[in-house]
Amino acid sequence: MNLTVLQDLRTALAELDGYGDRLNPHDATPEALRALDETLVLARRLVAAATNRPVTGCRLHPTGPVDNEAGGCLLCNTRRRRATTHTTTDAPVEDVLHAVDTHGHDAAVRTYGARPVARALATAGRGTTTNLTRSTR
Repeated sequence: MNLTVLQDLRTALAELDGYGDRLNPHDATPEALRALDETLVLARRLVAAATNRPVTGCRLHPTGPVDNEAGGCLLCNTRRRRATTHTTTDAPVEDVLHAVDTHGHDAAVRTYGARPVARALATAGRGTTTNLTRSTR
């Protein structure tokens, strides 16, 4: 069961338990019965949610997709995998500049990534703001 839903369900059930002690013929006002009904509806929704939602065990994505391969949260596990498989070696500046000149900026970014393209342009003295119009005096 999802831990977040479980905590909310425990709170709703504890609130329902309090009604058993307070509910008597004199205190059964329409307002008290409406509050009891709202708590019952909330508890029913939480039970339904607990049975229908996958269990990720993740505090950030409690109802997110489940990683069938490794278990747990697919979103967090994918982020962890990317962090461990990301290479820190950049492509040579000359190769990136050649790709920018030959195929264009967007194609170079798709091939090498934004950081290597920006680093290559900065190293070559090409600014990315050269296309901006300068104000006239």
